Amino acid sequence: MTTKYSELSRDLDAYIAHSETNESDTVRKLIEYGLRGLPVFKEHLRRDLPIDQAERLEMLLKLLLRSIMRDRMSGAEARQIARFQMELGFILKYKSYAIKAATPVGYSIFIQNERQGFSFQRHIVHKLEVFHILQVRPGGYVFLCDFEQWERIYKKESFQDWLAGNENADYDRYKFVPAPGDVFVISELGTVHTVVGCVLEEYATVSTDMVQRLHDQNIGRAIPPSFDRLHAEEALGAIQMPLTNRAVRGLEHRNIETIVPEAIQGGERTVLCDSFVRAARYAIAPKQRTPFQREDDRVVLLRISSGDGGLAMCDSSEIRFSIPRVEVRTGDLVLIPPGVQYAISNEADGYLTYSEQCISPAVAFV
Repeated sequence: MTTKYSELSRDLDAYIAHSETNESDTVRKLIEYGLRGLPVFKEHLRRDLPIDQAERLEMLLKLLLRSIMRDRMSGAEARQIARFQMELGFILKYKSYAIKAATPVGYSIFIQNERQGFSFQRHIVHKLEVFHILQVRPGGYVFLCDFEQWERIYKKESFQDWLAGNENADYDRYKFVPAPGDVFVISELGTVHTVVGCVLEEYATVSTDMVQRLHDQNIGRAIPPSFDRLHAEEALGAIQMPLTNRAVRGLEHRNIETIVPEAIQGGERTVLCDSFVRAARYAIAPKQRTPFQREDDRVVLLRISSGDGGLAMCDSSEIRFSIPRVEVRTGDLVLIPPGVQYAISNEADGYLTYSEQCISPAVAFV
């Protein structure tokens, strides 16, 4: 087993260092390891890697997970995947303007620098993104504009002046200063968008860039030397989740509505979006638990944002017996394969809260 582990580790090192295609013999060999290969991926993905290498390894992990989840999984196998994701945590990608804490199913947290953020971009292939604003730094904003309007108003020099702080009515009308808890859904290919100077959750169909950069203010900027896993995990641990949410729709003229939580057994759920991705927030009351639930055709990713408890997970053959469980605590990420029954219990005196991304493996693992 040690020899096989070492061979796989060497294969992964070779893979991330060279531009092999996903149809190569090396990739097929790596996927054949199946569940046995997950510990090696954890070891490699917890390193501070250049973003291109992290994303190559992430792509390979997606191929492996897609292969593993092709058939219905046993409860024991599902709990192995859950523990793998908990031990791995986020896949960290360092950019000049932000730390991106990513997962293989498209859920990410961006910790942006003050007054820095995404390029001004539009999707070139269909990709759903849900931006849930957690914190707004001084000068932070969201920019949303139809591409036809962008082509009409955009001039590089005047836009750079606007970014430098000069007023310009053409650009100002598409700028919106959000509040923590605001939710923006980007679903149209023609929407020019960015987020600047915020901490945010992103629920997306894929975790890699699929955009046309129309104005990239980040060109030439260096990655801050302080960006590493220790710094990132401290920043992630300091995030406070908003207590209320608003749906913000529209570009120049905005419609803002409060998102009302719905009561569920044990607490409440706030659905931020339910489309190709279900994005939701949960709050479970002290000493309460959710009912058992199951997604037959979708994978579920949970991020525990506060509290401690237990996650019971089982297949249909285990439901009649003492159900195995996985302990969860603040900061944990849990990945639950399709077809597995699960329920969360809150064993603390305060609320247990978590974010949920629910998505088809066929959409996420591409």
